[in-house]
Amino acid sequence: MDKKIVRLNLSAQLYESLRLALMNGQYEPGHRLTIAGLAEEYGTSITPVREAIFRLVSERALQMRAATSFQVPRFDTVQLLEIQAIRQELEGRAAYEAAARITPEELDELREIHARFIAAAARDPAKASILNRNFHFALLRMSGMPLLVGLCENMWTLIGPLLRLFHIRMPVREIASDEHKHHELLDALASGNQERSRKAIQEDIAWAEDLIREIGAELSDGSVLR
Repeated sequence: MDKKIVRLNLSAQLYESLRLALMNGQYEPGHRLTIAGLAEEYGTSITPVREAIFRLVSERALQMRAATSFQVPRFDTVQLLEIQAIRQELEGRAAYEAAARITPEELDELREIHARFIAAAARDPAKASILNRNFHFALLRMSGMPLLVGLCENMWTLIGPLLRLFHIRMPVREIASDEHKHHELLDALASGNQERSRKAIQEDIAWAEDLIREIGAELSDGSVLR
């Protein structure tokens, strides 16, 4: 019994680690993964890796290419925009709820994450992508809606590989602009304005749509993404 529990815990840990890597954009769309390669990377046996991988396949976060080979999905434009639309609805509701309950300490936490995000945008797109996710996930946590948080995590697992490309391609002057919707959101949260908070985060998500259309078209025709 003890050995079974240990194995199951290892599988769950691998699943969470791989899921986080996808959210953080560690793997780009089309990236190939193998069970043997991951087992070597994590220093474990094949069985827990296989269990973690197939769980991600069931969630559409990975695609099976062969018996032991998997790929980060190359979603087309329609699929990517669907994910974005779902995010707008869910994260909009989270921002609405957060505005009614956020504490001064939590608001300071969001401001600090945003400041680090802007600083990273100029020199490290990968880090900027992670900090942007941290900002959104902190907001989700502050909504006090754990079931909604879980649903949003699923969407971020799907969109994460693309958002890193977004931060690589988007000009720094646009990310670091005073017009960035994070500023609008922080002001709305500070004033407790629920509708304004909802609108700000929804517009922040929508801001990426033009570039998502461009990248989605490239994913569809198999272009090299850079």
